[in-house]
Amino acid sequence: MSKIHNLIIPCHGTSLILPLLLISSLLSACASWLPNAHRLDFTQGNAINQENLRQLHPGMSKQKIIEIIGSPTLIDPFHSERWDYIYRYIPGRGEPEQSRVSLFFDGDTLKRIDDSSYIAPIERNEEGVEIDRASPADPVRDLD
Repeated sequence: MSKIHNLIIPCHGTSLILPLLLISSLLSACASWLPNAHRLDFTQGNAINQENLRQLHPGMSKQKIIEIIGSPTLIDPFHSERWDYIYRYIPGRGEPEQSRVSLFFDGDTLKRIDDSSYIAPIERNEEGVEIDRASPADPVRDLD
């Protein structure tokens, strides 16, 4: 047992443990002083610009909508008459944003658009600086 003990603690008793504990506690306390690591911006879903959203109107077919704004992010199998387009932007620093556009159908025909949770996607240059931000679209449009 004494041979193993000598391998773990080569110095006298606890003389090596105390300095190691002190150094590790000081390093962990300094973590708040260190700069944050660079985090990339992250996007998920369908980013629908206002121009494309304005092209949608009652009576459109599902295929025409897919041509304009793409396939929906979510199609609920229990509510096939509703398509949800969800977009989420998570910046490396700052608060995340989420946008949602819901389309309601009668068969293959668009009946109603709910864009009350729509936020236009942020346009950025190569350096990641915001170029322009459009205002939100009109809230719920009942197209009946």
